[in-house]
Amino acid sequence: MNSIQRKITYYAGGCFLLLFLALSGAIYLEMERTVVPLNESLTQQIVNARSEQISYWFQQRIGEVEMLATLAADHHWTRDELLLESRKLEQRRRNDYESIRIVDLKGNSWTSDSESFSILTRDYYKDLISSNPPYVVSNVIVSKANEAEIVVILYRIEPLVNEDVAYIAAAVPIGKMKEIAQDILVYDGRGWLIVNSESPNLEGNKASLSTFTASIAGVPGWKLIFQVPRSQLSQGMIRTQWSALIVGSVVGIFFLILVILLGSSIARPIQTLRQLMRQVENGDWNVRSNDQRRDEIGELGRSFNQMLKNLYQSQQEKKEMELQMIHEQIKPHFLYNTLDTIQWMAASHEADDVVEIVESLSTYFRLGLGSGNQFATLGQEFQHVESYLNIQCVRYEDILEYELRYDEHLEQHQIINFILQPIVENAIYHGIKPLADRKSKISISAYERGDQLIVSVENNGVDIPESRLASLQETVRNGKRDRDGEIGFGLYSVSHRIKLAYGELYGLQISSGQGITRMTLNMPLGGDESCGKS
Repeated sequence: MNSIQRKITYYAGGCFLLLFLALSGAIYLEMERTVVPLNESLTQQIVNARSEQISYWFQQRIGEVEMLATLAADHHWTRDELLLESRKLEQRRRNDYESIRIVDLKGNSWTSDSESFSILTRDYYKDLISSNPPYVVSNVIVSKANEAEIVVILYRIEPLVNEDVAYIAAAVPIGKMKEIAQDILVYDGRGWLIVNSESPNLEGNKASLSTFTASIAGVPGWKLIFQVPRSQLSQGMIRTQWSALIVGSVVGIFFLILVILLGSSIARPIQTLRQLMRQVENGDWNVRSNDQRRDEIGELGRSFNQMLKNLYQSQQEKKEMELQMIHEQIKPHFLYNTLDTIQWMAASHEADDVVEIVESLSTYFRLGLGSGNQFATLGQEFQHVESYLNIQCVRYEDILEYELRYDEHLEQHQIINFILQPIVENAIYHGIKPLADRKSKISISAYERGDQLIVSVENNGVDIPESRLASLQETVRNGKRDRDGEIGFGLYSVSHRIKLAYGELYGLQISSGQGITRMTLNMPLGGDESCGKS
């Protein structure tokens, strides 16, 4: 018998035996003394559970209103903006809210689809004004809109945004509380009965009743009260005794058999998988799990196989990437060491046009090679791609022009270096060069969008064919390089490096049609921190 199987059998069998002995002793020796307290405890747990359900439901509503208030304060929303967000919440939770209104400092309650009214005289408004809590919950109110019973959560917006946005008044129907409470009475903080599930009238027999209460967290003063006749707490005692003994004996036998079978079914495949792992530890990467089970253990074996496959593929891809990057930098290093000599010789012969293009090429290689860092500022990356475009414009002056623009405050923002040149090169050779009869333009721009930095590279050259566009989009989305060579290394490398640095939410998006091809890079504006963690 394997170790895991033995432990499962011992632990499960021992727990069941202890439980069975404890139940038997309680049934035969102390039933009369313990059954009523036990039932009382169970009943109290039910009341507590109902209380927790109502509390949880209330906390969800309060949390949603708190979120609205926090967003309104943080973003300095106007009344109309907050009403719009409130309406979205109402639509998402149409069964949980009767309405959500915005209250100004003068006590006027506003909504987008009905007239405003004053709540200055409402008790819950007075309670919030005269105290410091962030919110209050009203007593039951009958809604004038549909005559439904509701309570109002009045939440204070702090810090104050403006006089028009001071409080959020969320009216929630109490039908959900009735549904949760069932036969339990619910009282608010003033002692008023707010939910009565039409339980039997027990007022005439209070001496023989057991009363159970539970407070509702998050709603100060609210509580649940449940009354039940004491006779019901001790009903069926003898029948329970014999039923427990018979059922316990039968279940114990079947339980022991099932535990043995379960332990065996778990232990054997785990032992097999452990042996495979030891083979991998010894350097054998060709082993695979052959377990065809469809449960969690079978899934564990398949995950083990997939892990080995992914690790092997990652190692191969890493080697290929390193070789490719080394190959790409061999020529720049070689050329960069000779550029100063060429520039000096051209200057000595007063060949200014040659000096200018050599200077652009020198800048291109200096920024491209950099200091070995993975990251550069946005300004440096734009300077690098501008040097590349200057060189290409000399060669393709009749068909190529370009435009660069970005917000000045983004100039020092850190991004991955050498990510624009491969995209621009792709645009020139596949989009602009085929149109030799007219001049085309490349436009590169960088700007903020929310919490992201967006860099867009557009050209008005030849559209990407639909089949190739689909392949490109699939490659950059799934991060799997085309092994047949149809998809260039440059675009794959750009997208792959962004995802490695910032995560799967970021990368390269490609679109083409109606004479415009656009390559869009999205990266987090908190890129400086991300770079530091890489």
